[in-house]
Amino acid sequence: MIIPVLLLSVIVAVIAVPAIQRLFDLKKVPPLALLVVAGAIASPAYVASTVLDPGEPLESAAVQTQKDKVEMTLPEGHSLMVTAELSEDEDAGKTSYALRVKGDKWAQNINGTIKRSGSGGGPDVDVIDGEGITESGSRRSGSVGEDLQERYDLKGTGAVEITVTNYNGGAAAALALEVVKGPPAVPVLWGFAALIAVLGLFLELKRGCERFSGDMATLACYGALLPQSGITPLDNVRGLAFAGLGAILLGQGAVQAIAWVGNKYLSSLARAAEPEPEPDEPKRKKRRRS
Repeated sequence: MIIPVLLLSVIVAVIAVPAIQRLFDLKKVPPLALLVVAGAIASPAYVASTVLDPGEPLESAAVQTQKDKVEMTLPEGHSLMVTAELSEDEDAGKTSYALRVKGDKWAQNINGTIKRSGSGGGPDVDVIDGEGITESGSRRSGSVGEDLQERYDLKGTGAVEITVTNYNGGAAAALALEVVKGPPAVPVLWGFAALIAVLGLFLELKRGCERFSGDMATLACYGALLPQSGITPLDNVRGLAFAGLGAILLGQGAVQAIAWVGNKYLSSLARAAEPEPEPDEPKRKKRRRS
């Protein structure tokens, strides 16, 4: 858990610290700017805490063959976590699975692939018995190229029946299904990111906060992208990096481009409003007295 937390902290600090320094270079710091900074930083921090450490599962079950069925309860604000119990055959690199989740008047099909490297990132994990078999006593994270765990944010809640419709490959001896705390809804996160971007543009264009909109939008977009990047407690570093790259493209690219156009437009209006200098009156020649 230390590496993903450090990576997240570095990404946030690289963006937030220079923005705060430029903000305090102003003669007067707008109070609204401080609220925007706090909200922009809180978004990725809170979302990361839920995807990296969702806490103890409310309910657990296991499936290991096609047509297996389990019944679970999915409360509001919770997700379904699927974790592989790796088989002893290290030469088996993949297991493809598909699950049909059926609730009251709704149903959803989910599928994924467990990818396992022969070298791995450490000893395997027996998730069915709830024991992490590692030197440190905790579950190991997937190494580069591995995919050992997935989180699914389902479209419904309540009592559900989960049926295995496909189970192919020998990498996973079984799949652990867990109901865990989920991140905020994606539309809510994107709505918050849009609000931060608009407030950032206002402060940059009207209050002179240099590059403020792009920096704040980057942080807020980072929070919105984290749940969509496949980040779980066991598979996280790659998702954190990809989400950071996407946030930079949106914030420093799209939003900052809007701010640049806005600053150019306001500058042109200011120049047009300046009064034109009056032409100098020609000096009259003095006549010599005879």
